Amino acid sequence: MIRVCVKRTAGHVINVVVRGHAGNAPKGEDIICAAVSVLVQTFLFSLQRLLQLDVTADIRDGYFNLTVPTNLVPAVQEQVTLLADSMIVGLDEIDKSYPGFLQVNEE
Repeated sequence: MIRVCVKRTAGHVINVVVRGHAGNAPKGEDIICAAVSVLVQTFLFSLQRLLQLDVTADIRDGYFNLTVPTNLVPAVQEQVTLLADSMIVGLDEIDKSYPGFLQVNEE
């Protein structure tokens, strides 16, 4: 199972951690793992390219950890949160289509 933990402070996303594998198909053929990877990495790339934030993520096999900078101006914080919420919508839709392979928790 893939577990996604999204942490917020004052409603703003500050950290996204993804752990595990869906186990729906052999490695390299699992569409659930691929879909989750696309969503979380698009979030990272959007922060870098669209918002020009100096942010990196720890990305390894079955692991993704991104921490959002804490010194952002409110307008940028809102944009980060919107991008993160869009990612969460996608993750929720994956879970609806393929129940039992993905768990999304928000703290």
